[in-house]
Amino acid sequence: MSRTPAGVYEGFEIFVVLVPLDHSRWSATSEVEREGADGREMFQQFGGPCEAASHDAAKEAVLADTRRKIDDLLAEPS
Repeated sequence: MSRTPAGVYEGFEIFVVLVPLDHSRWSATSEVEREGADGREMFQQFGGPCEAASHDAAKEAVLADTRRKIDDLLAEPS
């Protein structure tokens, strides 16, 4: 199975998972992947959850959250 990232930021491919909730709301989380020295690294449940009134708003919120967390990770690598 192949998946397409919702975006790429600082070398990380961002994959968004959207789930419909009650009352026409949406929840979004993200996973990120990148090529590392030891091969492909995956970070599951990296961003979110972000809840919003629409599919697009939840997706944009989790993308912003994910970019911020990537910036934090790059600023202080383990």
